[in-house]
Amino acid sequence: MTPTEGRRTETGDEPSSLPLPVEGVWGRTLFLVVFFSVFWFVLSGRVGIPYFTMMAVTVGIVLLLNRDRPFPGGVAGVEGGLKGRMGMGFRLLRYMGWLVYNVLKANLEVAYMVLHPKLPIRPALLTFRTELESPLAQVLVANSITLTPGTVTVDLDDEGGYLVHAIHPRSANSVTEAALQNVVAPVFQESPEPAPDVRWIYSVEELEPR
Repeated sequence: MTPTEGRRTETGDEPSSLPLPVEGVWGRTLFLVVFFSVFWFVLSGRVGIPYFTMMAVTVGIVLLLNRDRPFPGGVAGVEGGLKGRMGMGFRLLRYMGWLVYNVLKANLEVAYMVLHPKLPIRPALLTFRTELESPLAQVLVANSITLTPGTVTVDLDDEGGYLVHAIHPRSANSVTEAALQNVVAPVFQESPEPAPDVRWIYSVEELEPR
C-alpha cells in the first residue's frame, strides 16, 4: 500500500490524491524504529555489535517491506500526531510487559510438564474467532500465541478465525479467556471482547469438517 492509498476525502469514498505529509512519514518511521528495536532487545536480551547489527538489518527490512508505516495515523481508528504516538507507545509497552510475563510463566509451565515423570501433556487443536477488526491486531494476536511456549498459531483466516495447537488446554487460557485479545485491543483503540466460543479438536477426523 502506498502512503496515498486508503486515505479518504472528507466526503468519504474515494482515496485522496494528497500525499502523506513528510513529517508524518518520518514520525511513524522513528516510532517504529524505536518500538521494533526495544521489542528485539526484550526478546533477545543480548548486547553486542553483532546483535545490534542484526537488529538494525532486521528492522530495516521490516520497514522496507511496510512502506505504509502501519501505526499511528496509518491504522483506521487510531489517533495520529504526537499524542497518538505517545498513547499507542504506552499501550504497546503495556502489551509487551504482559507478553514477557506470560512467556516467562509459560516457560516454567512447559518445563514442569516436560520434566514431570508422568509427562502430563494433552495436545489438542482449538479454533476460535476474535472480534478485533484490525488485520494488524489479528496478526499481533497470532504472533503472540506462537511466541508463548506451549501454543502455536497454525492458521489465521481473513475473518479473524484462528486454528491453534496447544500442548495442554490450560496452555491456551490467555486466548480462551480473551486475556490476550483484550491486551492487544487497546493498542488499536478497539473495544474489549468477551471470551470467545472455543472448539477443541483432538483428532484429524474432527478437523476435516472445518
